[in-house]
Amino acid sequence: MNGNQLKLIMMGLMLLDHLAPLLPPQFGTPIHMLTRCVAVFFAFMAVEGFHYTSSRKKYLLRLYGWATIMFIGNTLINTLIITDPLYYAFRNIFLTLAVGVTILTLIDFSKRIKEPFFKITSTLLAIILTLVTTLGLIPAEGGLVVIPFMLLSYFFRDNAKKRNISYLILAIPLIIMPLLGLPEYSFEMIKVQLEGNPEFLFLTVIPFIHLYNGQKGSNNPFFKYLFYVFYPLHIWVITLINFYLHQG
Repeated sequence: MNGNQLKLIMMGLMLLDHLAPLLPPQFGTPIHMLTRCVAVFFAFMAVEGFHYTSSRKKYLLRLYGWATIMFIGNTLINTLIITDPLYYAFRNIFLTLAVGVTILTLIDFSKRIKEPFFKITSTLLAIILTLVTTLGLIPAEGGLVVIPFMLLSYFFRDNAKKRNISYLILAIPLIIMPLLGLPEYSFEMIKVQLEGNPEFLFLTVIPFIHLYNGQKGSNNPFFKYLFYVFYPLHIWVITLINFYLHQG
């Protein structure tokens, strides 16, 4: 399948995940677990975009531009309409992808430049940016998983076996961390913790990556900007519906 076809599937899963607050509560956890592949798939496609784009500068500007639009839209909705912080719009995967592509740009620059000062500086900046984003010091949605995932996808892009093994290794701490400090390690306790912290299920993206044939699909601008428009629009609509349904 080409990139556009797979993005449409992921957009459907993303919509399902974000609709969960409007559905009966028993559906929330299964849907959340089912859709952990979505953010990392778009991160994978961002790495592909970084590789194929004719202008990395324009690509970065587009990501940061939409991150800014998303931030402004979220701020306006949260300031002018939403009166309860419980229902605030806060998502902004554009920022995470933009930071990830920035890190890849710094790494790529350090690999190509010969001047030691610029090589070391670029590498240090990439490391620092990776750490502050992964640790949550930059409020990038899903940064704990998405940024390391993008780095692994970049470094092992030409070796699917090593890439998949690296994903499995990344999943190990994501399984272990929620279990640290449990008063007891019963099956039920472990089950509850992993259901509440299912980020390790990003691994479900692997079959979709293997379905990807390396082709972008149609060059129609509609497909180019569909995700950029759909992502903020559907989040804002669902946020407003969810807020108004729970008033009074």
